[in-house]
Amino acid sequence: MAGIIVQSQPTAEPITLAQAKIFCRVSNTDEDDLFNVWITAAREACETFCSRSFAVKSYLQSMDSFPYYTDTVMSQMAYPPSYYSLPMYSTTLWNYSQMIKLYYPPCIEVQGIDYTDTDGVNQTLLQDEDFLLDNIWEPSRIFPMPGAMWPPCLYVPNAVRIRFTAGFGDTVSVDPAPVDGEIPQGAGSQPMPGRVKTAILQLVANWYENREAATPGSMNKIPHHVEMLLWSLRVMDLAPTRG
Repeated sequence: MAGIIVQSQPTAEPITLAQAKIFCRVSNTDEDDLFNVWITAAREACETFCSRSFAVKSYLQSMDSFPYYTDTVMSQMAYPPSYYSLPMYSTTLWNYSQMIKLYYPPCIEVQGIDYTDTDGVNQTLLQDEDFLLDNIWEPSRIFPMPGAMWPPCLYVPNAVRIRFTAGFGDTVSVDPAPVDGEIPQGAGSQPMPGRVKTAILQLVANWYENREAATPGSMNKIPHHVEMLLWSLRVMDLAPTRG
């Protein structure tokens, strides 16, 4: 199993205040603060529905241990017992039994994997030196280097911690340069799909026109036409990594 938290919120939204107001045919500035709230809420609703990160954010994904390499003999002697250590995919192959999936694609970069070794000392693994990142599959996958194994770690909660950045954007760099520690919107390696921007605008327009409290007959997660825009972007393979 894995837990995940957002370590830094996006510095900008996929939709600007000006775009939202044009879409809603609003010219005054009386409700700009409300529009900003709706834009963020709409993006968050779309991210939740799709299990994706549309705005660029940094995450911390944690596990209690690395996935175990298992086969028909070694898994019988594993500690903890084999029923804890077996991967989600029943296999004797080295790579699948050690695979780690990253939540909320698309992943842009893995800054590092921190883990607590058996002596209680924090260690760090680096991409392309200690592990490989597969960004073609979704969700993205992490493997140890070919022929290698994940290192042993101390059996404590959150012994393994993966720091990574995920989200969509239009360019790989911005001008001017961001402040140290900030992740600018537009830093993603994949362009933002147009249907995502349309879905966010549709949600903002819906909340602009309909401000009454929800009723039992209108408590859908998001409007049906917005679901249709987002349906093909949903991440369905979210089986957690064993570890």
